[in-house]
Amino acid sequence: MDAELLRMQQTHEVPPRRLLIADDSAEMRWIVRAAVGAEFGEVVEAVDGRELFWEMLRASFADKGSSTSNLVVITDLCMPSYDGLEVLDAWSDFEHRVPTILITAFPTDAVRAHAQTLGVCLLAKPFSTRELRRVLHEVIDDQRRG
Repeated sequence: MDAELLRMQQTHEVPPRRLLIADDSAEMRWIVRAAVGAEFGEVVEAVDGRELFWEMLRASFADKGSSTSNLVVITDLCMPSYDGLEVLDAWSDFEHRVPTILITAFPTDAVRAHAQTLGVCLLAKPFSTRELRRVLHEVIDDQRRG
């Protein structure tokens, strides 16, 4: 455990949240970062499902010693290697729930049902940055309420 995390635990401070943005489009990652990145202590990007899973795993180890995850994920559905739902489905078997927004241009009934089963908020493209911020605050508030 690093000294900063130990200090935060002793003073009951909450560590800064980390945002993980996963999308194969550099432009979409930039839009998401520009819209909400300033609200986070750290922003990490992944370009495909494999990197998304790796970064989620990395963050879970960084959160050891903390009672809750400080990670928030915003992921695209359609990406190379594994799609966003495949990664989130695998993650649900492995680790605790992480506040997540799934963005997609293909919000079919099957995708909506799968996202709901995983406790993931779905945001259909195109969306405004205002809508992204609203949904982001909702998923974070939902996690706080438990």
